[in-house]
Amino acid sequence: MEKIEKFVKALTLRTAQVSQIALVFTVIIVVANVVSRRIWSPIPGTVELVEMSGAILLAMAVAYTAINKGHIMVGVLVERFPPRIQAIVDLVVNAIALFFIYLLARETFVYAGRMMERGYSTGLLRLPIAPSIYLVAVGFAMLGLVLLLDFLKAAIIAVKGSESNGAN
Repeated sequence: MEKIEKFVKALTLRTAQVSQIALVFTVIIVVANVVSRRIWSPIPGTVELVEMSGAILLAMAVAYTAINKGHIMVGVLVERFPPRIQAIVDLVVNAIALFFIYLLARETFVYAGRMMERGYSTGLLRLPIAPSIYLVAVGFAMLGLVLLLDFLKAAIIAVKGSESNGAN
């Protein structure tokens, strides 16, 4: 299990790095647009670029946030339960979340495919929309992978009563 966890952490780190690149790009384009607006005129297509990079930024960072437990968790009641009961609750919650993330990722991939088939592009710059939608779908799929890992860890605890060090 430890090897799988290291692999998933490495993958989520890579998606987080894509997210960081999108953040830097967004900051650069916004600052350049503000400066350009003062000097001459706004940069055409800034809104389109910021929207696309913002979607990529959020979707590619969510799996990294989840694997590092950087999200808000409400566990006041569950924390009082024994480890096995906590694991069973985690199993149920992760199963539900995994189901919905699977649907979200699958439908986002399908949607991106439709956008590619139809050749949809942004209004002003005529940039294809499908690649950014595919990146969002990959971000959702990565979140699904993290949820699957959490599900497996909870299943081990639920069955054995605690995490096993020999379950590599």
